[in-house]
Amino acid sequence: MNKKLVILSVFAALCFTNLMVSCSDDENIEVGEADQNTVDAVDNIDEDAVLGEAFTRGEMLTNWADHIIIPAFEALADDMDSLSLAANTFTEIPNQENLINLKQSWLNAYLAWQTVAMFDIGMAEEITLRNYMNVYPLDAEGMTTTLLAGGYDLTSVNRQDEQGFPALDYLLHGLANSEAEIITFYTDEFNGPKYKIFLTDLVERMRSLTYMVLIDWKERYREEFIERDGSGATESVNSMVNAYIYYFEKFLRSGKVGIPAGIFSNSPLTDRVEARYRGNVSKELLTTALHATQNFFNGLHFDGGASGMSLQGWIDHLEETRDTNDLDSLINNQFALIHAQVVNLNDDLGVQVTIDYRGMLETYDLMQENIIFMKVDMLQLFDIKVDYVDADGD
Repeated sequence: MNKKLVILSVFAALCFTNLMVSCSDDENIEVGEADQNTVDAVDNIDEDAVLGEAFTRGEMLTNWADHIIIPAFEALADDMDSLSLAANTFTEIPNQENLINLKQSWLNAYLAWQTVAMFDIGMAEEITLRNYMNVYPLDAEGMTTTLLAGGYDLTSVNRQDEQGFPALDYLLHGLANSEAEIITFYTDEFNGPKYKIFLTDLVERMRSLTYMVLIDWKERYREEFIERDGSGATESVNSMVNAYIYYFEKFLRSGKVGIPAGIFSNSPLTDRVEARYRGNVSKELLTTALHATQNFFNGLHFDGGASGMSLQGWIDHLEETRDTNDLDSLINNQFALIHAQVVNLNDDLGVQVTIDYRGMLETYDLMQENIIFMKVDMLQLFDIKVDYVDADGD
């Protein structure tokens, strides 16, 4: 029995069970905007209730929280602990070995950040975590003035482009051309202590913010997140889906690829590349972020061992009752095309936009195709409205 017959049967039963029950337009039936030419108002009776347990928003929210979001923040917290230890070790004994270890800890944490950056919801949204962790390009001149002057307030919104992973990138890779020269900034008799204090303050600020979000997820927000399983615009599914697509569009497609490639400026901007001072890890950061967004779409657990209810599963569930044009396959196939294109890019995206910015533009175009699949087709299918404005002019 197809969905329409099931729903009509349910609807008829509701009407005739009690002749005093009104089946007028005042009934609490939500009419969606997607596929209006083929789906009538009755089709918008809550699918979870009609179709049983094949798909529920609550199950999807539970999978997101317990197997993806919280484990990802736990991994970031672990890497921030390691980064804090490495920073303290280096500032106590600023030698080449400790600098190398600190650089590796920075990279590990930066890669871990790519797996949580899309989750700008709950406490992360409240404290604007992303703005304090990864705003680039860095204001290196302003940051240097700040650290030398002392008495700074890293909680200030005016300091967001002077901290986070980009600031550490500069302090570990951008101060000079060699590790020996970089170390001299930390061993200088007059300014060395200022560099050491600022370095550890940056790391502790990032570590504190990470734990603030993680603890809130585990002690409070997880329960609220899962309980808010309705279909309203402010409920968890709609909020998370919008945050996910916004991240893919604004920070992954535009921030990591389009802006450095000059899509909005008509010329490449090498200073807009992520991790510009380390350089040769910018493609790795992009690749990690791409994998994280695709894994989230497919509901793959953070440890990679299994998968649960997801956006892909929701689309697959809807295929039982309507024509989705294999949208889940289209999205995953487009991810595959993006990955294949990124593989051909230089490890240093700053070098890439210098020698062949067209390769980056091609990557941007492929990512734009997935924006259309997700932001237009998927949201129409789910009857979710876009709750943000993209001001890039694209």
